[in-house]
Amino acid sequence: MIRKTALTAAAAAMLASTAYAEPVAWTLDLGHAYIGWEIDHMNMANTVGRFNEFDGTFLIDEADPANSQITFTINAASVDSNHIGRDNHIRNQDYLNVDVHPEITFTSSAVQMLTPTTGILEGELEMLGVTAPVELDFEMVNRRNYPEFIPNYDEIEVVGFHATGEIMRLDHGMDFIAFLGSPTGFVVTLDARFDLVQCDGAPDTNIPCNWGRVEGFTGPSE
Repeated sequence: MIRKTALTAAAAAMLASTAYAEPVAWTLDLGHAYIGWEIDHMNMANTVGRFNEFDGTFLIDEADPANSQITFTINAASVDSNHIGRDNHIRNQDYLNVDVHPEITFTSSAVQMLTPTTGILEGELEMLGVTAPVELDFEMVNRRNYPEFIPNYDEIEVVGFHATGEIMRLDHGMDFIAFLGSPTGFVVTLDARFDLVQCDGAPDTNIPCNWGRVEGFTGPSE
């Protein structure tokens, strides 16, 4: 239900720095990543939620952002609005239909830099088996190396992003309305925040590179 997938695009903002000869792989830090969504509810307080399980691939060409390749995959059943009854409804055939369409995917098609740290990410979002174009605004919040004093972060390079956008659920055939005069909103707003880390050469004990990817690995403390 979320165009959350788009958030991955933000990675392209890295072009603001040192150029590489070809796209370079970055890793999504699963311990510092959030994909949230928001939708109107009867013109009252909006319903908000998140997806708890997702991952992506980020091949970033800083010299030529258009050459970057970004994908994002969300486990649709991991939707979480802090209400089990509502979440089960969102999972059924009225909305995400997770038994038939277990994944929501995003594949980038173009990156347009507006400033050295902001831009627009274009791509294709597949949800409910229907693919439609999406456009996300992104900002590179910061780029640095982790400080030496943080254990098992190994001073690796990290880039933080914030991505926002909107999707029309009707574009994906999600046309359910509970009852006339009180529909669920048709526009889903995305708010995604995440860190990408440079894991080339990082030890097996590195937290940002391995948490959530290795069974039994101890997660970050903050």
